[in-house]
Amino acid sequence: MTDLPFDPSRIRAVAFDGYGTLFDFDMPEFRVEVSRLLAEQGLEVDHDAFFETWQKSYRVADVWDQSDRTDLGPAGWPTDRSLNGPLPPWHSQWEIWRRQFQAALDTHALDGDSTAAADRFREALSVAEAYPEVHGTVDGLAQRGLLMALLSNADEDFLQSALSRARLRFSIIQSSESLRAYKPHRAIFLALCQRAACHPSEVLYVGDSPFADIAGARNAGLRTAWIHRTDHPLPAHIAPPDVHLQTLDGLLDLLPGREA
Repeated sequence: MTDLPFDPSRIRAVAFDGYGTLFDFDMPEFRVEVSRLLAEQGLEVDHDAFFETWQKSYRVADVWDQSDRTDLGPAGWPTDRSLNGPLPPWHSQWEIWRRQFQAALDTHALDGDSTAAADRFREALSVAEAYPEVHGTVDGLAQRGLLMALLSNADEDFLQSALSRARLRFSIIQSSESLRAYKPHRAIFLALCQRAACHPSEVLYVGDSPFADIAGARNAGLRTAWIHRTDHPLPAHIAPPDVHLQTLDGLLDLLPGREA
């Protein structure tokens, strides 16, 4: 964590989150997929109520114990173990989705297929489209001599499929599966910096999640850019990012690159 003023000229590498940042797939798309699954499996339940339960069920499916996320440290920073504590046993994003869907089924006393649900999510994310400005931004920053990296909470199969389909190239690609750890833990961000041969303060991490991306990266000493594509405000307990953008192409105005 650093409180020094943000100096764009010191940035040597730009690292991006995947879904919701580079790829156009977030909660609205998950809502559509959940409704389709309920219909296909013939499950009679209020779809909005089930989706709300599905979202809340992430807490019981995730690798992290999230019970202490409301325990805030100095300056409003979360102090829970998912930032700095011992790393928990790893399991795939596919398994998180399976457990999450099963927990929602159990809550609503429904006999559905959670494995089919996890398969559906994997298939959907493997073909997710990149946002319109992604190629121009990534290529433009790379041409300025900045190292381009990707760090995503994702399984390798669907992440690599989406990257190949979108024809996106990065010098460094790391996932929660390859690192056997999940954001927001500092270990995953420091592993990225080590791979990039950069001090954390020389890396700008770009993401849409206030906690997993912004709080996590800042806690590990990286500079942060929040991509805010919705009307939802930054949660009060999350310290502001260094940069606040609505679309990725704003990075082209921000970063002069190593050749400037």
